[in-house]
Amino acid sequence: MSVAMYHIHIKTDKVNEVKAALIEWLEDKHDRKPIILSNQDSSLPMFDHAIPTQFALCHLHEEWVTVLHDSYEQLMELTSTLSSRFNTQVIHALGQSTVDTYHLNIFQEGHLLRKFDVGEGYDGIEQYGEPLSFEKDPVNHTVVLAEEDSNFFDYQDMKEYCLYFGLDILVDPSEKDGFWEVIKVQKDPTHVAHKTSLIQKIFLRGRKKR
Repeated sequence: MSVAMYHIHIKTDKVNEVKAALIEWLEDKHDRKPIILSNQDSSLPMFDHAIPTQFALCHLHEEWVTVLHDSYEQLMELTSTLSSRFNTQVIHALGQSTVDTYHLNIFQEGHLLRKFDVGEGYDGIEQYGEPLSFEKDPVNHTVVLAEEDSNFFDYQDMKEYCLYFGLDILVDPSEKDGFWEVIKVQKDPTHVAHKTSLIQKIFLRGRKKR
């Protein structure tokens, strides 16, 4: 089974406010007003841009607003801003199983609490932040990293980690097809493609393998 994740999860019930924040963010980044499409499916183009050109949002999980994006970057500025603006937890899960590259970022009220990066371009599992309380419990060691120098961390580990926040990141977004709201900017005909970054090359290579 091939797994691709490009999800931002915001712990809030303020869907309209999140939508407004994303519209504002896209307009600021692209200097164009985005269009809004209701009652859409979850199928966005994946890993096409450094700066997202479109988002899809929906209540995929209870108490969380999920945002899908078409960017291959970790979007630290955006996730930090959303976490600060809504004074809440934001979890960003990005990865692709075909190239075994994963990123998991946990924000609380605008501050980065925890970060995991693994895959091409990384030396084993790179971490940021102090282990959270559930990580320090020996009974729970299997859901995080059994060994500091372990090289194994995949989407199942990410799922087990996020379950401690009441969030199952492997729920298929297509379960809510027909209920997603898509916000996107139209393509700029004068846009000149930039050189493909290393991380985009990795994700694109994985997409070709599927």
